[in-house]
Amino acid sequence: MDAGSPQQRLTLAVLALARGRVVQVSEIIAALWGDRAPQAARGTVRTYVHRLRRAFDDGSDTRNPLRSAGNGYQLKIDDDAFDLGRFLTARQAAAEARANEDTLGAVAQLRDATSEWHGDALAGLPGEWAESERHRLKRLSIQTIETLAELELELGHSTEAAERLIALAEAEPLRERTHELLMLALYRAGRSAEALTVFERLRITLRDELGVDPGSSLRTLHQRILNADAALLPAARTEATPPPAALPAVIRPAQLPASLPIFIGRRTELDELTTRLSTAPVPAAVVVHGTAGVGKTTFAVHWANHVAPSYPDGQLYVNLRGFEASGAARKPEEVLSELLDALGVSKTNRPTSVDALTALYRSAMADRRVLVLLDNARTSTQVLPLLPGGQHCLALITSRVELTGLVATTGAHTITLDLMDDQESTELIAARLGANRVAAEPGAVREIAATCARLPLALAVVCARIASNPRLPLSDAVHQLTHHAENRLDALGAAEPSMDLRSLLSWSYHALTPQAARLFRRLSLLPGTEFTPDAAASLIALPLRQANKFMQELTRACLLMPHRGRYSWHDLLRDYARELLEETESADEVRAAHHRLFDHYLLLTKAGTEGMDPHNEDQPPSIEIAEGVLESRNFDELSSVAMFNSAYDTVLTLIRRAAETGFEQHAWHLTWYMRRYLDWAGRIDDLATCNEIALHAAQRVNDQRGAGYAYRGLARVAWWYNDIDTCLRYMDSAAAEFAAVGDRLAEAYVHRQAVGVLAAVKQIDAALDRIERARELLRAENRMDLERGLLSVAAKCLFQQGRYEEAIEAGHVARERNQEVGLRDDLSTALTVLAYAHAYLGDYTAAVQYMEQELELQRGSEEFTGPNYAASRRGQLTNEMILFGRMLFAAGEHERAEQVQREALRRLRSELTDAWSTADLDGSRGDQHAVLADLDALLAVDQPDHDWHVACEAIFHRADEETNSVGSRHWLDDELPPKDPR
Repeated sequence: MDAGSPQQRLTLAVLALARGRVVQVSEIIAALWGDRAPQAARGTVRTYVHRLRRAFDDGSDTRNPLRSAGNGYQLKIDDDAFDLGRFLTARQAAAEARANEDTLGAVAQLRDATSEWHGDALAGLPGEWAESERHRLKRLSIQTIETLAELELELGHSTEAAERLIALAEAEPLRERTHELLMLALYRAGRSAEALTVFERLRITLRDELGVDPGSSLRTLHQRILNADAALLPAARTEATPPPAALPAVIRPAQLPASLPIFIGRRTELDELTTRLSTAPVPAAVVVHGTAGVGKTTFAVHWANHVAPSYPDGQLYVNLRGFEASGAARKPEEVLSELLDALGVSKTNRPTSVDALTALYRSAMADRRVLVLLDNARTSTQVLPLLPGGQHCLALITSRVELTGLVATTGAHTITLDLMDDQESTELIAARLGANRVAAEPGAVREIAATCARLPLALAVVCARIASNPRLPLSDAVHQLTHHAENRLDALGAAEPSMDLRSLLSWSYHALTPQAARLFRRLSLLPGTEFTPDAAASLIALPLRQANKFMQELTRACLLMPHRGRYSWHDLLRDYARELLEETESADEVRAAHHRLFDHYLLLTKAGTEGMDPHNEDQPPSIEIAEGVLESRNFDELSSVAMFNSAYDTVLTLIRRAAETGFEQHAWHLTWYMRRYLDWAGRIDDLATCNEIALHAAQRVNDQRGAGYAYRGLARVAWWYNDIDTCLRYMDSAAAEFAAVGDRLAEAYVHRQAVGVLAAVKQIDAALDRIERARELLRAENRMDLERGLLSVAAKCLFQQGRYEEAIEAGHVARERNQEVGLRDDLSTALTVLAYAHAYLGDYTAAVQYMEQELELQRGSEEFTGPNYAASRRGQLTNEMILFGRMLFAAGEHERAEQVQREALRRLRSELTDAWSTADLDGSRGDQHAVLADLDALLAVDQPDHDWHVACEAIFHRADEETNSVGSRHWLDDELPPKDPR
């Protein structure tokens, strides 16, 4: 049934947990809203109950189980109808069995109870009441497992109790009772060292987390285990273990499947495994894990056959069927009986309990060298009883999950199989299709590998189909593979379930908890194959800690791979998850998840922009963020760039998707927040594309503010391409859009942007007019504090008009205001104006002072330079050093002037050599050689004079014009006055 909204589901939970008791309306209100109930609370509850009653109505004549009762409601349903009811019923039955001294009956009931517990109770329901009930029910679950373990220990089932408690101890690392029972179970199972390890791990955890030591009961048990206290062992039971002599010496099983005739790749993993097992101490078990279809069984069988001679007493093989279509993994007692049969152990007086069978099995293996291959394991609990106990035996286990419980308790070595690399994929295809056929079409081979995500099973299936038609060109096969199937999973399908990729993936998926399965599906909304835990948490609207829990579950199932704080998966897993999403979740749920995804990256890119330019208030109004989206962390300049570099492709894809799926505001907001980075990184084509998408999206829904910001982005693109008329036209369009919605601050920022363009192309009167228009808008908003962004450019305009004293006065104000808030670019402009203006007035001493400050600022900002800015930034610094040398010479500091000028010339020669070595210079090679020759001549001058300094400045301008179509020389674009102080 569809229980509706979270609040409505919460109402159902309150009624269901009452287990037939009449629930007053006031109780429901308190559960839904606590102390903050709205005035219409009773009416809302009535609505919820009415909808639930309709959901329960199945059209039959039976009475609706949800009915009114006085001032409340009553839900009368059988406990067997829902998992929590069955859990509570089984607990009650177990208590009654214990009261009647029926230990076996109590164990059976408690096992039934634990089998009903899946994930967190009341998952996804909001509010304090739900959280309190979750805690209460979780405590019941823990107590149930502990009670079951106690009874299993009474019956001598120590191995089963130990494996149950291992999982609980991992989930409850501070619970002393659980660890006490686990220590006792391990000791009784003959695993004393592991029991002592459990105590030490708990002691360290308690000390680190709580600053306390384990309680007296635990400490006493620890000491008794150290002393090998026999009184801790269970009383002798009637089910005796047959002696090892029951194993006939002539039985040497050889059950390994045959290796593939041609085995490709995995050389690193094979060498690692061989090396690890040739050194002491040798692990008793090796776990090979990886995602479905990655070739775990093939790898394990190949290696096992290779080392089989080292195990002369036999090789055992069992398919544990942990992930198969039937969903029924093989039980340990069944497998143990099969292994004992293979070893020739008599069935006479053979025990039936897992513990006794395990003891018999290990006794039979004690003095032998046997290799046991346990294929396709599902859980640690399934595998642990099957591990041989002999020092010379080895268990090789394959699984889609990490089996962390087994690794933690046995010290097993782990091998992770990942996707094949490009070379291995090509070798596999060549082995299946022939080297000549592959060599003839290398491009098609790469496409086949990419379409199959370099997954060995997918490659094998595709190669089998292509091999059946030897005359088919590989390029045609690629076309069939990518165009004739609805999706790649259809193209990789097979009649045999063990070879059908969709079927194999489904077995892993169906083993997940509901929350992890939902996360797996929704991760398909993320572009690309790599993502952060924060993005995943926002997709499923959970706190990061809870989301990490489910990410780890997916990792253990090898459906995700962790990598440096992020997660990745291959394309075929994403295709499968997307298919499940479409089949399982409603359009509204998918849209809500999309909304949170866009919001997550909106917050992330906004924080990144603020990190790159922390004092810039030139931002649009924020969008209301959906509930459940994680707040972004703060960034500085360098971490902002790192974030944008990693999220770049994802955000660009999301901009297009937002525009196509009705999230137009997100499209243009994301574009604006990416603008600073795209400009910094010189990704101008992407800057153009994103803003075109943003503009069309905004115009489609008549969002004039969004159109205004998109026009501003396109204006920046036009500026990069030196199309000044188009640039100014876009800015006029932006100003008109902002004026239409009454956003005067945004309009002021447009004029501020236009001022920089107009000043750069010497339209000084127009620039000054824009400055005044911006000031008027700021005054109207009472935001003259934002005027600092206009001060430096105003000083620059005054200088370019020859109003040097006014430029100095404005430059001082700009320097002071921008130094206060650390606006580096505006401060640089102010310092340069002051240096130039003083030089033009003949005050070279002051000019030198300001130019020194400017050079220091430029050197300090060299580290934070985008790829497209790097050359021009270096060129600007070199040019300013040349001008600084002239100023020093004019100020009478001739020796220092020569040192600075020679350093600048050497920098210039190095920069030109780098730039021209990679450029297409067919038409001007001679001119560039001439520039380099003139540079060498200037560097060879022994006694520089005034003319030498002028020539240094001229050579920079020549070099700049040869290198850049627009020119990267200093924006003032003026020489110093031809004053010679000699």
